[in-house]
Amino acid sequence: CRLTGLPAEWHFFWKMKDEGIPVRVALRCRPLVPKEHSEGCQSCLTFVPGEPQVIVGNEKSFTYDYVFDPSTEQEEVFNTAVLPLIKGIFKGYNATVLAYGQTGSGKTYSMGGTYTQDQENEPTMGVIPRVIDTLFKEIEQKQDWRFSLKVSYLEIYNEEILDLLCSSNEKSSQISIREDHKENIKIVGLTERHVTCALDTVLCLEQGNNSRTVA
Repeated sequence: CRLTGLPAEWHFFWKMKDEGIPVRVALRCRPLVPKEHSEGCQSCLTFVPGEPQVIVGNEKSFTYDYVFDPSTEQEEVFNTAVLPLIKGIFKGYNATVLAYGQTGSGKTYSMGGTYTQDQENEPTMGVIPRVIDTLFKEIEQKQDWRFSLKVSYLEIYNEEILDLLCSSNEKSSQISIREDHKENIKIVGLTERHVTCALDTVLCLEQGNNSRTVA
């Protein structure tokens, strides 16, 4: 929690024939911020060395697929929990990374939701810009393959779907969620941008970030 250092949870979804469970859960715990230190707050978490386990207080222990303590760098989080998903994409598997946690738990920092091209190669780069970079590096190595990449960016705010790559509010109001004949969920009316390089994708990320709802 905000005052005791309880974490945000990350859920990783993918399906691979050699994995029995298609969902992995990672726990990342942020350090206390200066305001919390000044208020005398202390962390209530203990991390078990060598195990993906965290102990809350003196009694309750919880085990996840991955556990990252407050000292874990962005690169380690990405390489451990997300990079395998990128490799799986080129084998034909879908992948989703979902960051879940309360306000102030570090979701935006971890995912890189405020990233701009000026921050390239900085160690604080989050998941999204690292995925973009890795994705296009993998593509460059597959000269005998043909790729078509499209980017969409949406926000769900007050139960309304907002198209962050569309400047027209009228079009955003026409977005709907539907199920196709194969029972796949589709978002109809959402802007799709064709991208051919990492920079194209980062520019879409920047545009979407600038359109997000802020308190």
